Amino acid sequence: MSLKRRGRQPDLFKVLVIALAVGMTLTLGYQINLYHLGQIQPMAERTLVPPIIDG
Repeated sequence: MSLKRRGRQPDLFKVLVIALAVGMTLTLGYQINLYHLGQIQPMAERTLVPPIIDG
C-alpha cells in the first residue's frame, strides 16, 4: 500500500466567499467607471420620442 500525501482540500465556503468578493469588486469598479468616465447625456438634453400611432 502506498500512502501518498495529498495537499489539503480547499474549503469550499472560503472559495465561494473569495469568488463573491472578487465578483462584487469587479462589478462595483465597472459601475464607478461608467458613472465617472462614461458619456452621460444630461437629462435636459434628452428628448422624448413621440408615440407611433397607426390608424
